[in-house]
Amino acid sequence: MLALSKSEKDNRKRLRLLALSHFIDGKSRTYIAEILKVSRTSVNLWVSNYLSAGLEGLESKKAKGRISYLTERQKQKLCSYIEEHSEDKHKGGRLTGESILTYIKQEFGAIYHPNAVYKLLKSMGFSWITSRSRHPKQQTGVQDAYKKFLLETILNTPGHLSLDRIDVWFQDEARFGQQNTTTRIWAPRGSRPRVVKQQQFEYAHLFGAVCPATGDTEALISPYVSKDIMRQHLLQISHKTQQGRHAVVIMDGAGWHTDDIADDFQNLTIMKLPPYSPELNPIEQVWSWIRQHHLANRCFQGYEDIVEACTTAWNHFRSDTERVMDMCSRNWASLTRT
Repeated sequence: MLALSKSEKDNRKRLRLLALSHFIDGKSRTYIAEILKVSRTSVNLWVSNYLSAGLEGLESKKAKGRISYLTERQKQKLCSYIEEHSEDKHKGGRLTGESILTYIKQEFGAIYHPNAVYKLLKSMGFSWITSRSRHPKQQTGVQDAYKKFLLETILNTPGHLSLDRIDVWFQDEARFGQQNTTTRIWAPRGSRPRVVKQQQFEYAHLFGAVCPATGDTEALISPYVSKDIMRQHLLQISHKTQQGRHAVVIMDGAGWHTDDIADDFQNLTIMKLPPYSPELNPIEQVWSWIRQHHLANRCFQGYEDIVEACTTAWNHFRSDTERVMDMCSRNWASLTRT
């Protein structure tokens, strides 16, 4: 028992083992309590637990804590209320902690402190997180139908090609410039740091495309957007596509993404995303990553400075193939999934 106490890392359990070591050696419980500076009640409890359950009786037990004001059934009802009312699907808005407190009091007669209700929500699996934007005209059913991507691809690509010879690309454009975004920075707690936000109007447009299956990327930077620039970008993807393979390029319905821009390419097909559905395009995450890691909180002297910064940011993004594949892969866009 003494040897076990010396190897034990838990200080409280080590104390119990020492007490049992003295007890086994024939010391009285009063004596043990005095030399270990603990109460005799504690010694009695440790000895009793050891005699009834052996060494397992000396294990530390996690405190149960205060019993919840709400029953499991009430918690389930609260979950349903939060999921139903957290957002008005037509008018927007959000459900606040104060509203949840009021509901709990009126529905269950339980009174929580504001801090306690947040702990309750966390224990129920809820988290205070940033929401994603959604266009008022967006239709979820249309997005779900689009995710039947396998059939759509078969109908829009040459019939002699097997699915394992088709490369899926995601394509999009983003504008970066002097009216830049600001983001979080490390600063002393309680402070509110200020960063420069320019008011000039110089911009550059970054055309980017990613093939999640291979990690390949293509990009170009232009001072404006047009069908001609879009054709140049598709030419990059066409040249990147290996002989005997076919590229399916997924893009949104921007005005310069017309159906005829791919007419000159034999190894490339374009497919349009449903209207108001940017979240289906993983390139949107790439733009967010570039802004957060490279372009936010920056000042630019002019167009050339913007181009240089965008080039550096894109090259950093594409330098890690695993990052490209992880960030842009979507299960519904995999043509060879089992």
